[in-house]
Amino acid sequence: MNMSDTFVNITFPSSLRQSFTYRIKPDNDFPIFPGQRVVVPLRNAPKTGFIVESDVQAPDKIRIKDVIEIIDREPLIPAKLFLFLVKLSNYYLAPLGKTLSAAIPAEYQIQKKRRLYCTDTDPELLPAEYSGVYARVAKSGSILLSSLTHQYEKRFLREAVSGLKQSGFITESPVFTSPGRHQNREKTICLEPRFDLNASVTDSLQKRAPRQWEIIETLLKNKVIVPDGIQQFSPAALKQLVNKGIIAIAEIDKTEDDLWKDFHIKEKTIALNAEQERAYQIIAASIESNKFAPYLLQGVTGSGKTEVYLKLINHVLSMGGSALVLVPEITLTTHLAGRFRGEFKDKIAIWHSHLSRAQRSVLWQKIRNGAYPVIIGARSAILLPLDNLRLIIIDEEHDGSYKQREQEPRYHARDAALMRALDNHATVVMGSATPSLESLYNAATGKFSKIELKQRYSEALSAVIHVVDMKTEWKESGDYNAPFSRLLFEKIDEKLQKGEQVILLQNRRGYSNVVLCPDCGWIPRCRNCDITLTYHKSTGNMLCHYCSQIEAPPDKCPKCQSNKFLYPGFGTQKVEDLLNERFPDYNIVRMDLDTTRQQGFLQRVMRQFEKGEIHIILGTQMIAKGLDFPNVTLVGVLNADIGLFMPDFRARERVFQLLYQVAGRAGRGRIQGEVIIQTFNSEDPTIRCAVQQNFAKFTALELSDRNPINYPPFSRIASILVTDLNDDRAADVANQVCQYLRQKKQKMDVLGPAPAPLTKIKNRYRYIAIIKSRKDYDPNGSNLRRLLKLFVTSSTYQTLSRRAKINIEIDPLDLL
Repeated sequence: MNMSDTFVNITFPSSLRQSFTYRIKPDNDFPIFPGQRVVVPLRNAPKTGFIVESDVQAPDKIRIKDVIEIIDREPLIPAKLFLFLVKLSNYYLAPLGKTLSAAIPAEYQIQKKRRLYCTDTDPELLPAEYSGVYARVAKSGSILLSSLTHQYEKRFLREAVSGLKQSGFITESPVFTSPGRHQNREKTICLEPRFDLNASVTDSLQKRAPRQWEIIETLLKNKVIVPDGIQQFSPAALKQLVNKGIIAIAEIDKTEDDLWKDFHIKEKTIALNAEQERAYQIIAASIESNKFAPYLLQGVTGSGKTEVYLKLINHVLSMGGSALVLVPEITLTTHLAGRFRGEFKDKIAIWHSHLSRAQRSVLWQKIRNGAYPVIIGARSAILLPLDNLRLIIIDEEHDGSYKQREQEPRYHARDAALMRALDNHATVVMGSATPSLESLYNAATGKFSKIELKQRYSEALSAVIHVVDMKTEWKESGDYNAPFSRLLFEKIDEKLQKGEQVILLQNRRGYSNVVLCPDCGWIPRCRNCDITLTYHKSTGNMLCHYCSQIEAPPDKCPKCQSNKFLYPGFGTQKVEDLLNERFPDYNIVRMDLDTTRQQGFLQRVMRQFEKGEIHIILGTQMIAKGLDFPNVTLVGVLNADIGLFMPDFRARERVFQLLYQVAGRAGRGRIQGEVIIQTFNSEDPTIRCAVQQNFAKFTALELSDRNPINYPPFSRIASILVTDLNDDRAADVANQVCQYLRQKKQKMDVLGPAPAPLTKIKNRYRYIAIIKSRKDYDPNGSNLRRLLKLFVTSSTYQTLSRRAKINIEIDPLDLL
């Protein structure tokens, strides 16, 4: 090796956790930096990876391979963002390559092509059946394989390339390219400013070229012709006018306009009351100090947290900084996004999973270049390359949507925001009417500063809450499967007749919970998962809500051959049918996972509801997230007990937050709202606290239950989920994982393994283990993560992970 050789460590966007050393070729004249993408040989095949360290010492007695290609000529991931992603990877024990890859849109990921080259092999030995393919390659010396696909059938081309390579007539080399910057552009037409449209030209066009004059006349009236208008004119006439220099055809980027087309843009003067002004002044002073500072802004529903957010962002902009606003689900907070757009105009961009490829690629590049100092978006927005970050706002910080569960890194956007703000000396504002117990604990122990907003904005009155005991209701009515109490039906009728609107929460989709044979009690269960199937009347099928397995209801009971079936319980579909029967003259819309899959459905419903065209919205928990409509004067909760008795330590917290939040949707205007909560457990402490809107009492009760058993917020926890198609193998691997951890633990509890509450999903048996590390001994969870890092880098992990799938989650939100 030459003493002047440069060596770098490279990681890959895969489950590989280690990095590998490669040599940069001596003739390289590009700068080297962390986060740079390169092409290197790995296991005898070219792979794309990320440089994580440069100028490293080459390991002894190992043959170092060369980097094939350096893809990025300038940093794709800014230095500060790269350091944040490394911390994120370390905290959540996620492979660094996967974490870096998650921060780059798929449109910027590398696409591999194949280039074919001719060799000097004697053409007389050429297989006759492949001569045509060879001739095409030989004609140019080298050719992209993709350029041959339109001439030959796929199977034949695959066989030809394989045969020619084996015979030595061609060789192959990979080609790595970044995709082009997808543009969403439209053509527009305008008059060429430099052309003198005098009387003689006008007269000539009117007499000799009427089609051309029609275009000119339209432009004289409208100044510009947009794409829809262009189609009505003759292409030949347009071309002739361009050639004459009379008109100009321009392309405009419509990406930004399309981002906001489904949102109702609102402009409103910001006027803060005394409470809001105090909160603003405290946080604004913190921003000016240019030091990391986390604030918990706890405000009752309707207290005007949004107004505080807006004024803080304006303050950041006046200082030349940028701000990031995270919301749980952008399509469910259309009014909030519209309000921000109305305030910040072209300074704000929106980021969420429903963006098109064109929008994502153009928008990401513009954010990287500093075009938007304000971003509002869902959890993945925390990974955006936003520069000079001074303020991060997490609205509804308690919401479970901030947790990434399905793929690595399994981060929580709120906690990731705190990490990123620390690196940027930025201020973090976490807003909620029902903060998570972790955030409240952090405020109580001095990690966060807490600010309260106790008054409703604009003097709106708190809603009146009624409780209906459904045990008594069913007994008196004789209908033991009725979704609606008499009081709720009466109140809905009363509000509709007054021209007011209603929101109803039923946190279970489908028509019926189960299909039941009344003779023997048989209930159909999913073949792949350990749960019952839900009947959906709209399709006439039974559906598993975990693996999406669909089955038709049987004609006869497979157990007793009875042909009678009952459909007990009720989901949103059954409730919708009952509402349409009872209120046929009103427009009722159902919002659940089955209906909201349609592109633009949510935005369309929100616009219609705001205009009063929809009278009742019926939905699952999604409707509790931030809806703000002054004409909603009644909220009904059909079954407040759903989720209350789930085998999870956060079950009661989630139920309380849901009931408290949905109750806050009523009476946000001048008319006092009403809330009706139907429950079978009216004396349950969680239900009683939600009815009383007593957050402090619920918090005290819940914390007193969690402290003795060492659950968050008093501890740091991690879950280890072992799954496999074979039950015995999954159980054995889980036992060996726990055996390893118990040998290495220090002042930590290792619980399990035990069958997960959902014991089988998608044919995979599931076993779960829990590690708890009390904050008295491990304030930041560093000991917990050190133990788990020791495990994932051990030979034991390498052996066990080949036998079964092992998922480790730091700070899990549920243990199901």
